[in-house]
Amino acid sequence: MHNETLAVTGGRKRGRPAGSDSEQTRRTILAAARDTIAERGYRAATFQLIAQRAGVSRPTLHYYFDTREELYDTLLADVCARVRQCAEVAAGEGSLRRQLAAFTSELGRLGAAEPAMMKLVVTARIDHHRAQYRHDAAAEIVATVHGFYDAAVADAARRGELPAGTDPRAVSDMLSALFWGLGFHAGFLTPGTPVHNAPEVARQLLALLDGGLLNGSLGAPSAT
Repeated sequence: MHNETLAVTGGRKRGRPAGSDSEQTRRTILAAARDTIAERGYRAATFQLIAQRAGVSRPTLHYYFDTREELYDTLLADVCARVRQCAEVAAGEGSLRRQLAAFTSELGRLGAAEPAMMKLVVTARIDHHRAQYRHDAAAEIVATVHGFYDAAVADAARRGELPAGTDPRAVSDMLSALFWGLGFHAGFLTPGTPVHNAPEVARQLLALLDGGLLNGSLGAPSAT
């Protein structure tokens, strides 16, 4: 991988297009790559498609990023940093319920500003899980999400917020599964719906958790 090729500060490379606005062009390419990969997945997002969407030539694209892998890693590293910021804000809350609500709210703001963001996160998770395109940055996104839930549930257990006998690992895994399921739902199953719908689904899930999800006793199956 070529993570050192071009820093966010927009350093010069040999052959820079004459008269170009280096940082603006770079941002345009990253936005085009993010949207193309979110829509098509990493495998189908060719340099040619990304260049066309960005409105630049292939040589210009190669000036900023030597390989598609370098471009992808740059995108995922940025996404990971943003998800980590959301987790850090949420971790400062004083209860599990408030931490979950804050994490959802922070991610919702990200999704509202950049609708392809959550779809890219889920696409990276799927590609990484398939072991076809194992990128360190994708693994770091997954670790950041799961690390947030692990820490939040462990803190809740120490504060006595969970019933006696609760398995913290199982609760953390459940919350992580809800996160990825909600992300998949918002990014792939409800295309074209308003961005605020995903946080609304999350609020309903929190309300169910508040009530105990299955608060009553289950009756025996009816005979047929």
